[in-house]
Amino acid sequence: MSIFYRAVMVIGILITFNAGSAFAVPFTPTIDEFWIVKGSAAAGPSEIFRDSFNNGIPPPSGPDGATTYSLYGSAGMTSESGGRLTMTPSLGGTTLVTNTYADLTTNALRLVATSPTNASFLGVASSFEIHGLFDMANLPTVSGQSFGISATDRAVGLGNLGNDIYSLFIGVSGNTGDVVVGLRHNDNTTNLSTVIDAISIQSLLSNAVQIELMLSKALDASQLTASYILYNGSNGILGSGSVGSNNVLSIYDGENYIRAAFQSTDRITVPEPSTLLLLGLGAAGLSFVRRRSTHFRISA
Repeated sequence: MSIFYRAVMVIGILITFNAGSAFAVPFTPTIDEFWIVKGSAAAGPSEIFRDSFNNGIPPPSGPDGATTYSLYGSAGMTSESGGRLTMTPSLGGTTLVTNTYADLTTNALRLVATSPTNASFLGVASSFEIHGLFDMANLPTVSGQSFGISATDRAVGLGNLGNDIYSLFIGVSGNTGDVVVGLRHNDNTTNLSTVIDAISIQSLLSNAVQIELMLSKALDASQLTASYILYNGSNGILGSGSVGSNNVLSIYDGENYIRAAFQSTDRITVPEPSTLLLLGLGAAGLSFVRRRSTHFRISA
């Protein structure tokens, strides 16, 4: 075997073991169910919407028809099969609020309802619960990767830019590295994003199969509450709790409705300096070997 090919093999092995973070497997979270429960003073709570992702057609298609959802980063809605939707946020759009770890996102917002006459209208006078059930098989590994649900007062197509988006999500703590249930508030008018609370579920992950996230509101209230339930393979509860309970989660601030969404985010990772150095040395080494090999052939 020539010097050149031996060098190629050695450099290839080194890059394989040291450049994993630069060529990571895409983050592809999956959602199993997305549903909304509504109540009023005249009637008890009842389910008004459920997407079980079982028709094989990814959003914007859903229970309300071909335009059930308004999408942002639509390329990130990669497949729907077997009663679950797979998202690939690295294929999504650029995040609209810039002071976050996340660089890319894909988001599905249920379009109805912005009219008080619609039965799905989520106004101050009604109570509601927004639910998302997610698999725990593909978890975020770095800060900026996440999946979850949102409540928003934005309706850009109607000229309402809104100023409140609350997202309940599974992510990674930038301080501890733990997988957490987090609650974030985005204000698109001020370009400000604030993590309100984060609860570690790291110790429960070995037996976790699914997690249910819920944003809810009581009758005649203008504040949200957030909670989660973590399930094992037998639908037993591994853990549950509220998130952000010590904060006031006000959302009706000049708007008379909110709408429900689910989303995922990803981070554009930059190769470690050591990886970049290794790649550079590898290229330089190959160049040196080629020059030596050429020199020997000419001299022979």
